[in-house]
Amino acid sequence: MKDLLLSPHFKLAEFERSATATKLGIDNHVPSQYIPALQQLCKEILEPLRAFINSSTPPHKGEEEGVIIISGYRCPLLNVKVGGAKDSQHMTGEACDIHIPVHGLTNGQGQRFTNTDILNRRFAWIMDHCDFDQLIKETSDRRIYWIHVSCKRDRTKNRHQVIRFLKKRGS
Repeated sequence: MKDLLLSPHFKLAEFERSATATKLGIDNHVPSQYIPALQQLCKEILEPLRAFINSSTPPHKGEEEGVIIISGYRCPLLNVKVGGAKDSQHMTGEACDIHIPVHGLTNGQGQRFTNTDILNRRFAWIMDHCDFDQLIKETSDRRIYWIHVSCKRDRTKNRHQVIRFLKKRGS
């Protein structure tokens, strides 16, 4: 089942992968009742984002750009171990944290964009073009750590909540 494609570019295994679960010997397999929620997340946010990135970014070394799932599904025990919220949508397959690889791009005048510039544009694109429940960006002074995206299975319940979290140096 690990090779199960949730959408054209995302596999179930990407959402189950967790270094913390591996280290602690936690079984983090997604129960079958949460697979439709993961498919909805891919359909509403991850696939459209990937398509946008590849339509606006020249390929790097002949490869398409991807969206990397850094925290997908979390079983309840894993959620506790990583300090997740008690009602985290990660536990129902409705949320994931992503990283978007960024290669040096320039604007039309040859000025190089910073990773933060590009990722801010992609964050804004999700806000403007995707049906999401929560969209969270955690940053420091110069770096975006991750983007959290979630989508409820019942899209009519999506809150379109946007949160920007600035982590202070040394915290």
